[in-house]
Amino acid sequence: MLPSLRSRPMFQPLPRVCCGLLSALLVLAVPAVQAAPSKKSSKTSKSSKSSRTSSSKTTPAEPAAQPAPAEPEPAPAPAAEAKPPPAPAVETKVAEEPARPAPKAVAEARPTPASKSTASRSAAAESKAPSVAQGRMRIGVSPDLYLESARMTGVQNINAVQLDETFDYSAGFLSATVWATTPVPTVSERLRVGAGVRILGNYVASGGQQFGFGILNEAFVSGEYGLPIADKTELIFAGRAGLSFLIPGLEFAETIRNLQAQGVDAWSVPRVGWLLGPSLGARRQMTDRIWLRADLLGQVGQQFLFATSQDISGFRYTKNWSTLGLRLGLSIGAEFSL
Repeated sequence: MLPSLRSRPMFQPLPRVCCGLLSALLVLAVPAVQAAPSKKSSKTSKSSKSSRTSSSKTTPAEPAAQPAPAEPEPAPAPAAEAKPPPAPAVETKVAEEPARPAPKAVAEARPTPASKSTASRSAAAESKAPSVAQGRMRIGVSPDLYLESARMTGVQNINAVQLDETFDYSAGFLSATVWATTPVPTVSERLRVGAGVRILGNYVASGGQQFGFGILNEAFVSGEYGLPIADKTELIFAGRAGLSFLIPGLEFAETIRNLQAQGVDAWSVPRVGWLLGPSLGARRQMTDRIWLRADLLGQVGQQFLFATSQDISGFRYTKNWSTLGLRLGLSIGAEFSL
């Protein structure tokens, strides 16, 4: 019985002691437990911050480091087809930018205003030079070789008696022509009109009948049109019309004197006629003021010699003479600009 009584009080204080120890351990353990989660949270926050910073640092480099996918994703493909990226435009702009200095090169290649003015002046002077030369008056001179086939038609009547004095003849050899022309700019720069004189000298019929008429001269007006056919060369279409003047001489002057001795009113004044004909030639400019030209002439002319009708001692006297001929010639001469 005694052992049981002693053991009971000995073990009764144990629960109290255990409770005290447990409460002391809890008081000590709570701050440690609370500190441990804070350390863990700080560690986790530090680890999350470090991971975020590392991710933020690595993410920009990832697109450059990762290779482009072999096939584009289906979602952005339509967007790329609908709206092309601006990169090609930038490339085209960049590609176009080097071509911008081209106008500068062109501008550098362009002549300066002074050179432009001098060039334009020289071109204008060159262009005006022919027109100025064309616009001046010219004087021409040429020797002419000609050949004429003609007929002298002559009839003499004394009352009812008629005497035929007609004969055919040829004439020609050498003559000289002097002329002056001026342009007509109101009509055409290539058109020129003028006047001239042709001196044939002693006009003598030869062939079947020898008869000298005297000194024959012509005065005419002319017109010509120059058609350019080569460098400084032009084809000339021309024509002339005028009057001829015959100063009686040789056999014709002797005939006049015989008629005057018989009482016929035959004058010794120059005889008048007419002429008309075209010509075709070529002209070449040798210098600014000198041209050489050659022409083929065709001319028809008629010369009136006698046209007398009067009464002499109760007789009716009539005498009519005239010549009609075709004259062909070659003219080689020169023109000089004033």
